[in-house]
Amino acid sequence: MNPSVIASVALATVVPGVANADPLQVQVLEAARSVTANDFAFTQAVRFERTGAPTKQVVQRYDPRRGTASWKLVKVDDHAPAAKEITDFAKMSAKARPPSYAQIADWFGAPATRVATTPTTVTYHFAHLPKGAVKMGPFDASTHTSIEAVVNIAGRVPFVEIARFTSNKSFRMMLVVNVQRFVVTTTNRLLPDGRPVPETTATEFAGSFMGGAQTLKTRTVYSDFQLLR
Repeated sequence: MNPSVIASVALATVVPGVANADPLQVQVLEAARSVTANDFAFTQAVRFERTGAPTKQVVQRYDPRRGTASWKLVKVDDHAPAAKEITDFAKMSAKARPPSYAQIADWFGAPATRVATTPTTVTYHFAHLPKGAVKMGPFDASTHTSIEAVVNIAGRVPFVEIARFTSNKSFRMMLVVNVQRFVVTTTNRLLPDGRPVPETTATEFAGSFMGGAQTLKTRTVYSDFQLLR
């Protein structure tokens, strides 16, 4: 589940919720707040690998112009989806928050430490995240998570190119799920008009379900962005 580099320090005083952010963070936040999930239609292809289950691949299309039916299941394991798969997917996706670069703003204004700088990148470490920054369904994993974010400062628009979310302790969800460790790595890119969009998301979860050891890996690729506004 990004950064010309020096902004006026005064700008930080007019951006809500970022009193601790440095000038580059403020620029990144402004870019994240300039886009929304409703700006684009796009396709996402997801590959699932889970202990004891066959690998599964699904292709989905998101188009906010379709309202409550904004998600469409396009393909399952290289074949057209069956009627039940379409019905199940519709129920599951109805309340799903669509991926968007805008979600960077959920956490990038938190206190951070610059841990590395190159001519084209600045890397930040976020040891503590605000509530609601990392949600797993209804569960808020923010206090269990730290983030390392690589901001690309090579072009006109600074943006978070890579963000790596890592659990800092084990935790339990829904009584029967024990998450021992997770790593989520997201990459983003700029469209030709300079707007940032998601590129890939890779997840790795290890833990137990109903007392049995489980691992889950996913890889999502976002493509075919269509500008809507």
